[in-house]
Amino acid sequence: MYLLQAPLPASWAILAWVLLLPFAMQSLMRLRRAESLRGAQQHLWLAGVVLLAWLWTLQARVAGGAAFGLLGVGFYALIFGCHRARLGLLLAVALHAVLGGGSWMNFGLSGMLLAVVPTVLAGHLQGQLELRLPKNVFIFMIGHGMFVTLAVTAATSALLVVVSWLLKPGPIDLDQLAYALLLAWGEALASGMLFSALVIFGPHLVLTYRQDLYLPPRRVL
Repeated sequence: MYLLQAPLPASWAILAWVLLLPFAMQSLMRLRRAESLRGAQQHLWLAGVVLLAWLWTLQARVAGGAAFGLLGVGFYALIFGCHRARLGLLLAVALHAVLGGGSWMNFGLSGMLLAVVPTVLAGHLQGQLELRLPKNVFIFMIGHGMFVTLAVTAATSALLVVVSWLLKPGPIDLDQLAYALLLAWGEALASGMLFSALVIFGPHLVLTYRQDLYLPPRRVL
């Protein structure tokens, strides 16, 4: 990923764990009262955990040694909603630590940046779109699948870069931020197409999609 390969200072690590635990517990409590995933939904949720953990191991390095990669967190949050996505992303962070040899000291901060922030932001933006825009399936696919993904990915990427600046003393390289935002735009385009395909061909897999709301049956005159 963008950062968090070396162990964090103990104060940062403890603070991150203290901030992360209430969010994780909130999601666990909410899902205890929610309907369980069934069949293909459960398979997709688990497959997403594995794919994200693997995706974060793929990095491209630019001049100056900065590493960048695709995140996928906004897309995952859009499909499964805030709380299911948060727990899945936390599992992906843990699996990535195993696959990439990361430090478990970093888990709290990584969980905040890659699980809590994207799910909170995606949930808020989706709520605002549902409140302010017409209930139309095309608006749902484009507004949620592309623009919400773009906002979540750009904000998460920028936050990762800023945190990396704070953890590594030295001059600030604004090119890192530019690379991160450029990659976020490309990821949003790809995620928007995949999201639209899921809504059309597998609407039952997109847990944030309500067919009765966005595609109501036509009235027979």
